[in-house]
Amino acid sequence: MPVDNALAEVREVLRRFQDGYTMRDLAKLDDFMRLFIESDEAELIGIGASVRGGPEWFQGLASIREIIESDWTYWGDVIIDVEGAKINSLDNVAWLSTSGKLVQTQSFDDALGFYVRQMKELLENDEVELNERLMEATHFGVRRLREQHKGVGHSWPFVFTAVLVRDESDWRFHTIHWSMPVD
Repeated sequence: MPVDNALAEVREVLRRFQDGYTMRDLAKLDDFMRLFIESDEAELIGIGASVRGGPEWFQGLASIREIIESDWTYWGDVIIDVEGAKINSLDNVAWLSTSGKLVQTQSFDDALGFYVRQMKELLENDEVELNERLMEATHFGVRRLREQHKGVGHSWPFVFTAVLVRDESDWRFHTIHWSMPVD
């Protein structure tokens, strides 16, 4: 397949990913998950990830589905620069990088229960030393308080990178990484 066709096809997959995050229709989440390879090797690395298997590092379709459902329920409006994405490919592998923004659309109170559950998971992670758990939970809490202070309508910039593989005739996400600048 010519490189130009591959790049256009990958951009279309990114556009469909954006469309899913724009619509946030939980009834269509299973269809959306078809954008990922059907493998336990699929990964989605969130903005708070630092250790494979730790918080915000999701591997396998079941855990990726859970975080996307959470994003669609609690996160704000995700706007990925689809047209500005830099896309490269070689044979059956493609990789891309682009920027975007997350616009806070919900008040802090709407997601408070969810945030408390996440903090509890951080504190109860027996694979991490106690002082590290406390530090991670504190950092997480301070970040949520900062979001509350910024309020509805605030935009948070992010970087989005991904690796896709050709699965028969379709391009599918293998790895996605969201990152936000340190603030």
